[in-house]
Amino acid sequence: MQERAYPGLILPLSDHQAAPLHAFIRSRLSRAFGFLRGDIQFQTQFSLTTLRPEDFSWIQCLPHSDPQHETGRANFATVLYLFENPALGGTGFYRWKDVAFWQEMTRAQVNDPDHGLDRLRERFEMFRRPWAYTTESNEAVELLTMVPARYNRIICYPGDLPHNAFVKQPELLTDDPLTGRFSLNSFAGVWPRK
Repeated sequence: MQERAYPGLILPLSDHQAAPLHAFIRSRLSRAFGFLRGDIQFQTQFSLTTLRPEDFSWIQCLPHSDPQHETGRANFATVLYLFENPALGGTGFYRWKDVAFWQEMTRAQVNDPDHGLDRLRERFEMFRRPWAYTTESNEAVELLTMVPARYNRIICYPGDLPHNAFVKQPELLTDDPLTGRFSLNSFAGVWPRK
């Protein structure tokens, strides 16, 4: 299934199929990251990054934050890399240079992926160039760090932190899960410990 914001294909998993990962998040990560073990809202999926930059909408040129689904909950995410080739890219983490502007733009394009593109092209040079995966600081974001991909490595992070697939060689992307940038992603809406 194609997902509009994700640059590729996703296959949602049921809670039953994802039970071992959910148990790991509840037992181990809740202690490490200070959230309650109960009443966690999970969304778990296999993800295959396939999109070449020439097929992007503008939103895919930027890092993203995971949406908050309920006031008071915190977002938490995990990515388990299921591919051997580290050249397919890890995960980059960023800081917005103008938070309010990007929140407004993201909200405005929910129903129209290209909403605001004229405004972006007027304000930012990066939107007048060919689309690309973000892999460094630019006019919109500051790169904080990048975690390299390694087979069977799991990374865990607050979903509110802007992040993206750190793809420097998009020509390597493929729709074959055996050789492509294939991962298991889980998004958890958690209650922080008081």
